[in-house]
Amino acid sequence: MIPADDNSSETSLDEALETHPLTHGLPPEHKRRLATFSKIRRHRLGHRIVEANEPGSELFLLLSGSVKVSAEDSAGREITLAVLYPGDFFGEVSLWDNKGRTATVETLEPSQIVSIPGPPLLDLMRDSPDIAFRFLATLSDRLRETDRKLMHMAYGDSYQKVARALLEIHAKEGDMKDGLPFIPDRFTRQELASLSGVTRETVSRSLGAFAMAGVIRLEKDRIVILSLDRLKKEAQAR
Repeated sequence: MIPADDNSSETSLDEALETHPLTHGLPPEHKRRLATFSKIRRHRLGHRIVEANEPGSELFLLLSGSVKVSAEDSAGREITLAVLYPGDFFGEVSLWDNKGRTATVETLEPSQIVSIPGPPLLDLMRDSPDIAFRFLATLSDRLRETDRKLMHMAYGDSYQKVARALLEIHAKEGDMKDGLPFIPDRFTRQELASLSGVTRETVSRSLGAFAMAGVIRLEKDRIVILSLDRLKKEAQAR
């Protein structure tokens, strides 16, 4: 069994910094400097990498696996804000102000990350503004994506919202079996509800309706998409 914070990894740090979208293409001297203070860590399923409200200033690059970003509402209920996959990063908010984390990040499967401490990273950005501009460009793309998700949550009926969430998961981790696309059914209905912006009961009702209409088939550990075109139509604004 892999220890929760084992630094060993099949991926070398040099390879990780070369392949991750945030650091790919940086001048070799910048990657070498990053490597002097960065570490690769491996985490088992269910490990909390970041705790909401706790202090921290590390930036994390996700190399493999997936993580859930969540927060609690005023009633103490967990809300899933996002699911991140290889090529994503997190921890950037506290990087700038060194205040408490805004969300909890927990692994959904065994995952590898690059941990980059904030102070030396900010020093590198001051010395090499091209890194800061690259980082800001990536943050701008993320903000655009967040705006798009908020628009989808604000408009459309519940069926559209659930269909969009299923399509988003399919785009990130969909697979094929017997000629049909499917997504692993590893999210709780509450997590799907948070991702969709609807209630848990609405998710169950929508999935049932899609199944009855022959759009999907619910199996023990997967959601088989019987008609990707029809699911896309369900996700379109009416």
